[in-house]
Amino acid sequence: MGRSALLIPALLLGSGLSGCVQQPKAVQDSSPPFVFRSLDLNQRRQDGLRDWDLSSPEARYDLSSRTVRARRPTAVLYKNDQPSFRISAELVTALNDGEIVILEGQVQLQQLNDPTVLIRGDRLVWKPAQARMVMDQNPEALDASLRLTANRLTLIQTSNTLRFDGQTKLLRWTEGRQPEVEPDTDIVASNGTWNLETGDIGVRGPVRALRNKDLEITASALQGNTQQGFLDLIQPVRLEQLDGDISAGTTRWDLAEQRLTSDAPFQGQRQDAAATGQGFVIDEKSTTVIIPRACQLRQPGETLTAHRCSWNWVSNRVMADGNVVLRRQDPEQETRAPRMEGQLGSGEGVRFSSAGQRVRSSIHVMPDQPRSTPPSSHPRVSF
Repeated sequence: MGRSALLIPALLLGSGLSGCVQQPKAVQDSSPPFVFRSLDLNQRRQDGLRDWDLSSPEARYDLSSRTVRARRPTAVLYKNDQPSFRISAELVTALNDGEIVILEGQVQLQQLNDPTVLIRGDRLVWKPAQARMVMDQNPEALDASLRLTANRLTLIQTSNTLRFDGQTKLLRWTEGRQPEVEPDTDIVASNGTWNLETGDIGVRGPVRALRNKDLEITASALQGNTQQGFLDLIQPVRLEQLDGDISAGTTRWDLAEQRLTSDAPFQGQRQDAAATGQGFVIDEKSTTVIIPRACQLRQPGETLTAHRCSWNWVSNRVMADGNVVLRRQDPEQETRAPRMEGQLGSGEGVRFSSAGQRVRSSIHVMPDQPRSTPPSSHPRVSF
């Protein structure tokens, strides 16, 4: 039993009240609780280092149930004999001389070391011997840019790890958390853990994220680091924006740089146009999608391949670089150039031009053949 479990009985016996223990049980049970103008409890570890302190300006102690009830309590938790968290609440109940401590009403658990994460809610159940705290009523955790809510939050003191259970919501503000401003990122997921010292976070899926109200992302899980400002979306990953979508492998989401990056093969679709490649970069700052390797664009009747492609979704400008080959089916035609530029229209596909580059074209004309079906009315690439 820790020092706190012995402190209150020792105070009572040392105050000339030892005769109470000799009275009949009926008298003991009917005795009023002892009232203290102030209360100070402390706990030390077996190696003598400080574990926690608890104080209150007003407290009552029930000798028969070994229960303390106090108002406006404050507490300090220690790690390696240094303050690590400060706790405050409206009420505290310590059962069995501190085996279980229940804090209620505007409970705040403030991390004192950088980063200063705040955990708050309406009730906190603390078991000091197990070094665990459970926030089970309206729990949330906040840092400079993030707000996390779940059905239950559990702080594992030995590792400063916050475990969250049930449906979890992660809200993030690019310019810093501002309650009066809507967040840029809204993520809904499941159980997970967050190390408050290192920033490492892992969340089970399914994951659904909404970015700036126009980019929806789904993934099987999340891993990342809140201090470094990135999340890894675990495959399979799907990104949907406007009238297009991308199916991809594991993707890194750099929240600080507002960039999504993947090295895995992907497939993209927009109306009748399709794109594939080895990896992609979605740069929100420049409103650009980049296919850095093995780019291929397809639309009815035409195919373009290149080493690298990019598309600006604001200007709808498309650029292809490196051994660009444009093939048309009817008439059978092939055009090669170091670089081509195009414009993505809403109803006429991509119109490419060589932009002053040296171009080599070849056309293969087939004899007229009777057609059994009318020609396709799909849009084509033109150059």
